[in-house]
Amino acid sequence: MKFQKHGVALALASSMLFAVPAFAQEVIVNGGFEADAAESYNPQGWQVAEQGIYGSVLATDATESYGSGYKTVGAASGQFYGFLDSAYPSSQALYQNFSISAVTSAVLSFQMFVNDQSDNGIVYINQAGLDATTGGSYEANQHVRVDILRADADPFSVHAADIIGTYYLGGANGRRFDGADNVNQYVDYSFDVTDALAAGGEYTLRFAAVSNQGALQVGLDNISLNVTPVPEADTYAMLLAGLGVLGLALRRRQTI
Repeated sequence: MKFQKHGVALALASSMLFAVPAFAQEVIVNGGFEADAAESYNPQGWQVAEQGIYGSVLATDATESYGSGYKTVGAASGQFYGFLDSAYPSSQALYQNFSISAVTSAVLSFQMFVNDQSDNGIVYINQAGLDATTGGSYEANQHVRVDILRADADPFSVHAADIIGTYYLGGANGRRFDGADNVNQYVDYSFDVTDALAAGGEYTLRFAAVSNQGALQVGLDNISLNVTPVPEADTYAMLLAGLGVLGLALRRRQTI
C-alpha cells in the first residue's frame, strides 16, 4: 500500500515538473486600429514614415483614398484600418517596435489588401528597395513588403543585415483594370516566426510600399504577434522546491 501511494505521489510530482505554465501574450499594440476611435495620422502604438509628397499613412474608416481618389473595401472588421496610400511616386512605411524575451512559439498574422492602379499592374522590385526615385533614375519600382527588422534599422531599409524575416514581397492580391477601381478584398496571412524570434530581443514589424508607376493602396487590419515566452528560471526553481517538499513528506509517510 505504501509503495502504491508513493508511486502515485511521484507520478503527480512528475506531472507538476513538466506542466510548467506558459501563457501566450499579444505583442502588437492597437493591431485593429480602433484605439483612437477616430481617423489618425499617428495611430496609437504605431509609427509612420513617408518619402515623397504624393502619399500618406493613417488609420482611417474611409472607403476612398484621399491621395489618389480610388475606392477601397474599408476595414476588415470594426470601423478603422491601417492605410498606406500612394498617388506615386512615393514610399510609405507603417511600423511598430517591440521587445520580447526568449519564446517557445511566435505567430505573426494580419489581414491585408493591395490595390494597384497602375496601367499594367506589373510588380517591379528594384534593387533600390523602397526608394521611389531609384537613386534619381526613376526606374520602375512598384511593390509592397512586410518584414520583421532589427529595432535599430531605418524604416525604409532593405539591407539583409537589418531584415530578420520577410513575409510579403509582391503586388496586388488580385487584378482588375477595366477603367474602374481595383478594389481587392482582404487576404488572411499567418506565419510561424518562432525560429526568427526564439532568442528574444528588440525588433520592428514593418509594412511598406513603394510606387512610381501608378497609384498603390495597402489596407491592414487585425495585426497580431502572439508569443509564448520561455518560462523563467524561478518558475522551475519553485517546482523543484515543491518536489523536494513532496519527497520529504513521502519519506516521513514510509517511516510511519
